[in-house]
Amino acid sequence: MLLIKQARRLGTMALIAILLIPWLWLPSATDRVYAANATYYVDSAAGSDTASGTSTGTAWRTLAKVNAVTFQAGDKILFKRGGSWNGQLHPLGSGSSGNPITIDAYGTGNRPLINGGSIASGAAVYLVNQQYWVIQNLEITNNSGLDNSGTATTGGVPRHGIYIESNGGGKLNYFRIANNYVHDVNGCFNCGAVAPHTNGGISMFAGGNTDGFNDVIVENNTVDHVGRNGINIWDASYHVGDQTVVVASQLSTGLKVQNNSVSYTDGDGILVFGFKDSIIQYNVANGAGQKMIAGFNMNASAGIWPTRSIGTIVQYNEAYGTRTTDTDGQGFDVDLGHYGAIVQHNYSHDNEGGFILLMGPYTNTSTIRYNLSVNDAYGGEKGVITFSYGVPEGTNIYNNTIYIGSGLKNPIYCDGCDANTPGTWSFRNNVIYNMGTGTYSYPSVGATIDYNLFYGNHPASEPADAHKLTSDPLFVSAGGSAPGLSSADGYKLESGSPAAGSGLLVAGNGGKDYFGNIVSNTAVPSRGFHEAGTFTAPTQLIDDAMDWSVSSSHSTNMTFDATNPSYFNGDTSRFKRSSTATGYVVYNYADMVQFSASIYEFNINLAKVKFYSSSNGTTWTLVTSAYTTPVATGAGWAATQYTPAANLPAGTNYLKVEFSDTSSAWGTQLGQIVISK
Repeated sequence: MLLIKQARRLGTMALIAILLIPWLWLPSATDRVYAANATYYVDSAAGSDTASGTSTGTAWRTLAKVNAVTFQAGDKILFKRGGSWNGQLHPLGSGSSGNPITIDAYGTGNRPLINGGSIASGAAVYLVNQQYWVIQNLEITNNSGLDNSGTATTGGVPRHGIYIESNGGGKLNYFRIANNYVHDVNGCFNCGAVAPHTNGGISMFAGGNTDGFNDVIVENNTVDHVGRNGINIWDASYHVGDQTVVVASQLSTGLKVQNNSVSYTDGDGILVFGFKDSIIQYNVANGAGQKMIAGFNMNASAGIWPTRSIGTIVQYNEAYGTRTTDTDGQGFDVDLGHYGAIVQHNYSHDNEGGFILLMGPYTNTSTIRYNLSVNDAYGGEKGVITFSYGVPEGTNIYNNTIYIGSGLKNPIYCDGCDANTPGTWSFRNNVIYNMGTGTYSYPSVGATIDYNLFYGNHPASEPADAHKLTSDPLFVSAGGSAPGLSSADGYKLESGSPAAGSGLLVAGNGGKDYFGNIVSNTAVPSRGFHEAGTFTAPTQLIDDAMDWSVSSSHSTNMTFDATNPSYFNGDTSRFKRSSTATGYVVYNYADMVQFSASIYEFNINLAKVKFYSSSNGTTWTLVTSAYTTPVATGAGWAATQYTPAANLPAGTNYLKVEFSDTSSAWGTQLGQIVISK
């Protein structure tokens, strides 16, 4: 063997000398180095793996050829429309900031098909520890043809349509998954040692404590008949030790899941796990929860839901046809360990388990507003609104419209809790049109229930409400719950509705109803999800630091301080930190121009107060600020006023207030902020 190696070496050296080639080695086909910003074509019918791949006439043919290449920043890998490939697509390499690697289609006709059905397990399209990628305009399927669900005691194997993994790769940046058709993926429902929620149509998973994702958009995809989940974006690094406690610094960031259609999934429709300040919007989830395994402990499914996260906004979505199997079955869910969710402007209908599940333990400050629920909870086991093991602390439920048809049950249901279960929460300005026969079950301790309209059947358990209305709300056309957002028009208020202009003004109401009508920040609103009044858009967003309803998100170490108002010019509530870790509050207010923030300092260190602007809530720019000379207010405290040195950049929609003083957690406090257009 040594002689053979030596002979080969001598022959190669002679060839180099003869040809005068200046390299010291010749790369193999699998090691070939390709130039950055190149375009490669793949044609399953007419291509050749011995061709250069750099034109439609010299296209490659197989996935094996593509998988053998380490691509460079800016490269494009284009598959011919109408073509099909069997196996796994797993190209190598990473792009760079502003110069991603793109997988796309060329030509005319149907999307190029990647069929992973022949692989033993895993994904039809797979990336691991790679970043800066675009995957778009593909058709993807991955069905082995076998029953891969597993049993109550035996696991199947994970299967995915698209799977992006960080496995010791750290925080991976920039992914765009768009305009793909992913269908017929027979992922496992019980996956043994692997979390079953992490396989299905489009999946991203980060496992280690330093792993995660940043700047991810999943949009305009159609996902149909897949298992277990439709779209699953999961960062398991959210905690250290206690799996119910979110560590903000370890969360992934910059996620948008939007304009996707997800239908007939074995389990969940769309699940976001372990992210900060995500947006889930304009999606349709139909028919989640199609499968269960008798005796298995993870049968629960919902249409759209975040968990173990901070500041998720769930808006403008439609969820319907979710099945309960043996538990859950809601259209929407804010689950264990979520902090500061906003669920608004959604249409929920015909979900067997109800409109929304709110998980009590370790979940805080959820806002549920301007949603429509029609004929939900038809299974009768839960409620239209279900609390699980208590109400999440600080939950605000207001200006929702709920229609309960004949024979349906339970407007509000508490699963595993009683009247004394703790949790400060409010239920205001809602319209419940109840033709059903169910009851109300909810913890009364800590509850504020006011200015609601209850019409139809009135069970003895209906909440007491000092400003209750019981007359017909006069919907345009009640009862229907057909798919499509236009069906919501039937639940608008007609002229003369008692719900119009009779509600309670709620601070930080978001400024718009379900239909985009302006909601005043000074005038009395209507009850329900439709604002019947006509108002001029407010030009200021004011947060007096009384609760979390005005801001859009905040770090977990931000809390309230209502002590010693005499030290703070009589200010009865301020935001402060509970630890010396950097804390922040984020405001979402379109096209803001100016702000004025009242800051109180004990050990004056004004350099530790910073403001950042953003157009998208993902990319932040430090705002150059000016502040007034601190003036003593009492007991060592001083007050100052911050303003930007110039107008905020055009198109600023987000403002972040950040405290980073490590000398004390409580020594810097925000008393009020006024943001102006």
